Amino acid sequence: MLPQLFQRLRRMVLAGSIVLTILLGAWVGLSIARFLTEGWWLAVMIALLLGMAAIDFLTGVLHWACDRFGDPATPIVGPLLIRAFREHHVDPGKMVEHDSIETNGEPCLLTALALAMLAVFAPTVQSSLGAAAVTFVWTMAVVGAWANQVHKWAHMSSAPQVACVLQGLGLALRPDEHACHHRAPHDSGYCISTGWMNPLLDRLAFWSWLECLLRRGA
Repeated sequence: MLPQLFQRLRRMVLAGSIVLTILLGAWVGLSIARFLTEGWWLAVMIALLLGMAAIDFLTGVLHWACDRFGDPATPIVGPLLIRAFREHHVDPGKMVEHDSIETNGEPCLLTALALAMLAVFAPTVQSSLGAAAVTFVWTMAVVGAWANQVHKWAHMSSAPQVACVLQGLGLALRPDEHACHHRAPHDSGYCISTGWMNPLLDRLAFWSWLECLLRRGA
């Protein structure tokens, strides 16, 4: 009885975080629209691009860390993060079976908090620098909230039309780009949002270098 109650409460919290992320993201988006009308469009455009690149990199760091360190039994992060990443290596199609709440709820918990703070700060911005800062964090939060969904689309044999459009525009990870990550030794293609950072980081052997650095210092 208690496990079932816990699962219901958990799903309610995750579903609520998704709704909050959508509402807060739209609310802060109104401030960003104001920034454009104020003439700060260059700052906004640069911040948008940098935010998308930054969150793509951060998804790669998280993915790499969950793949290379710890295990599903690691306290807290094991069942929340590591298990899912390791599971989809064994069966890449497994994540397609997860519903929208399971896929997006946990990332939205974090992004809803960031967006709530932005919702308070954004209306007070009166400079291009402030507009750039809000836009940068907003972009990271909004794009990061749906990184798991984008990753899921990259594993679908028949993705929805919106996914195909975003993939075609280079705004979402494409299946052919992500396929390299599922070929042994699974040491490339870690970034799972836009995928923009993968060519550069893989060419530099960044992940191998980072792992060697951390293990040497341990």
